Amino acid sequence: MTIPFKNHRAPRLLALAGAVAMALSAGCSNDDSTDSNSNNSAKPGDTAAKYQAEISRTSFGVPHIKANDEGSLAYGVAYAYSQDNVCLLADEFATVSGERSKHFGPTATRQTSDIPNLQTDFFYRIINDDETVKTAWNAHSAPMKAMIEGYVAGYNDYLEKTGMNNLPAACKNGSWVRKVSEQDMVKLLRRYAAEASSGQFIAAIAGATPPGQNGLLPAVPPKAGMHPMDPDYWVAMRERTGSNAVALGKDATDNGQGMLLGTPHFPWRGALRFYQLHLTIPGKLDAMGAALGGMPMVNIGFNQNLAWTHTVNNSAHFTVHMTPLDPSDPTRYLVDGKPQAMTRKTVNVEVKGADGVLGTQSRTFYSTQYGPLVVIPGQLDWNAGMAFSLNDANLGNHRLLEQWYGMNTARNMDEFKASIERTVGLPWVNTLAVDKEGAALFADVTVVPHVTKAMQEACVPAPFKPLAARGLFVLNGATSACAPATDINAPQAGIFAGASLPRLLRSDYVQNSNDSAWLSNPLAPVTGYPDIVSVDNVEQFGRTRLGITQVQKRLAGTDGLAGRKMTVAQLQALALGNRVYYAEQIMDDVLALCRGEQAGSGDITTACARLNQWDRTVNLDSNIGYLYFTGLWERILRVPGMWAVPFNPADPVNTPRGLNLDNPAIATTVRQALAAAAQDVAKLGVSQDARWGDVQLATRGTRRIPIHGGKGTDGVYNAIGTVPSGDGKLEVIYGTSYIQTVSFNKDGPQVQAMLAYSQSTDPASKHFADQTERFSKKEWITQPYTEAQIKADPAFSTMTVTRKADGKPASKP
Repeated sequence: MTIPFKNHRAPRLLALAGAVAMALSAGCSNDDSTDSNSNNSAKPGDTAAKYQAEISRTSFGVPHIKANDEGSLAYGVAYAYSQDNVCLLADEFATVSGERSKHFGPTATRQTSDIPNLQTDFFYRIINDDETVKTAWNAHSAPMKAMIEGYVAGYNDYLEKTGMNNLPAACKNGSWVRKVSEQDMVKLLRRYAAEASSGQFIAAIAGATPPGQNGLLPAVPPKAGMHPMDPDYWVAMRERTGSNAVALGKDATDNGQGMLLGTPHFPWRGALRFYQLHLTIPGKLDAMGAALGGMPMVNIGFNQNLAWTHTVNNSAHFTVHMTPLDPSDPTRYLVDGKPQAMTRKTVNVEVKGADGVLGTQSRTFYSTQYGPLVVIPGQLDWNAGMAFSLNDANLGNHRLLEQWYGMNTARNMDEFKASIERTVGLPWVNTLAVDKEGAALFADVTVVPHVTKAMQEACVPAPFKPLAARGLFVLNGATSACAPATDINAPQAGIFAGASLPRLLRSDYVQNSNDSAWLSNPLAPVTGYPDIVSVDNVEQFGRTRLGITQVQKRLAGTDGLAGRKMTVAQLQALALGNRVYYAEQIMDDVLALCRGEQAGSGDITTACARLNQWDRTVNLDSNIGYLYFTGLWERILRVPGMWAVPFNPADPVNTPRGLNLDNPAIATTVRQALAAAAQDVAKLGVSQDARWGDVQLATRGTRRIPIHGGKGTDGVYNAIGTVPSGDGKLEVIYGTSYIQTVSFNKDGPQVQAMLAYSQSTDPASKHFADQTERFSKKEWITQPYTEAQIKADPAFSTMTVTRKADGKPASKP
């Protein structure tokens, strides 16, 4: 059977000549001033148009896209996104199609990864083979297929109208920039679905070869915390893509209506960058917020009646299955005592050699009935007697668009909640939401393998039970009874139904900062779920404890402020107050130890001097005491016996706390950590007189914008991650991204937000750094939402983009 996709790859873009090329180049500039009305543009209601969308721009380049149907809306989204980030999207299409080695060479890496292109290409060729993509396409509803088709048409028309020679410098005439098909869009959606499951096992899948054969990985044990079967790996992963959220109900807000704070901490580079947008289908959809590239839906945002955000959740979205092998053949495995041959798949990848000549590299990959073989040396080894395979539940999740469509179009909290429970299309994020009536929702409803408590007890081999207690599951693959169970109420085989996953609806508040569902609200602990879903009675992150503490003190009236209800300004202060929670738990003890040190010029003395002057925040004008603190903290945070008051499940918000300095060994460890932190600062080359805003920066062309915030693992709500830039500075690479506060009044949603890294990745765009400057200054931006607000915006401009019924893009001035 022919796969039902249109073929957009065959025709290559033709060179545009003379005045036509010049006109097209001018017409597609990223400068909003060119996006004006024109008598030559197609008008809404044009019966000759297949796709037609109106794109209005307001301040900071935010597009407000209006269309009469799903396909046209997605067409407009793709066109607007391409105007700002075409190079980013073209790069991602090359990635999900397994074409990076062809264009960039096999040993190079993606911007946000240290995995060589060859391994990445093999992985995406495995999960995005033709038959699997066809199955995924067929699983989409007609409206979602229309959106995929419309997005493809919008992206392709942008390329055709602009011309390869007029693209931004990062991809101008790039060999990897091409027209795409619906297949490519499905591959991109699958890439997002697998981000927190098999997407973290790329090296383990690419390196899985039978015993005695050379793999793509070095046969040495990986470092602790550096592979996806170590719980600390996921702590770090949630640091890079983590989030905070607080949803306040009517009993907690100053006006008795819902109020929301969302602060996702996502990469500032690459495909996981958010993009602000506003989507309207009159009478059906009117949602605004932010979305990932390639998503024709608002992922985090609001509509007339609701507001929502997401936090990366703690559930596992995969299981690993340990299967015994046929002693005579390591590619045959045993289930229920019966030998079965592993499925073999030979994958070919085009590779550009050092001389620029294309060649082909081939590998044969193996799978059991549970999924592809994986190898992590020293932990998951493929030897003569045993092998391990990965079951990624999200590779069967073809409901991402359907899920966010249901959320975008929900008219009240009941519809919103029902959509999540029915669709179970969220791949790896909690949802926190409020409505204008003052209901606050927490929902940890995602795609999770159906492994019950009884199965955990019976099916996890003894060596792997400690991992299961922390949410990572290796199951006995020798028996079919240990495969994820079937739930007839679930939309997909082998996962939990939405109604059996954690949800909490409150009139006071719910919150989450990447911990489990357990303490969404300490007054109503969410308990009793299998560990693969949510782990109870475990120590919470500092960000979680900080958020709960500040909300609880506000509602109790014990924070020194008037009243017992929260305002938008107080939510914003929580988001960007830049307190370092763990400093508040240990710094008094550290300084007491410092006072016992002999004066001098040693490393400990230097660290103590700066810490004594530090205000325990990471605001721009704070001194560099934070550098000494974070160096200290990372060295002691997992030291056994460190805490004076250990974690107590009966008091999880206030414990653990204090340093156990009465223990001489702990005191010695702290002194050593202080000295080592001072050496780190010296190596970085930071001036002792520097302020934090002199050190942590975001480079935009020749500008270096100071950025407040600090590490989430230090308990900083405004989590920011950096890498040394080599000149005594730290360059921001991830952290607070799209940050929003939403409240409601008689006039509808009242929204202030910022996109910390700005809308465009093109240095030539005037929206390459404008919001980054505002974020640096903590100057929140009021979002125009109604038609009157949009047209009144000082930067308002509008254009109409059209594809004719004959499949040709309309001319653009």
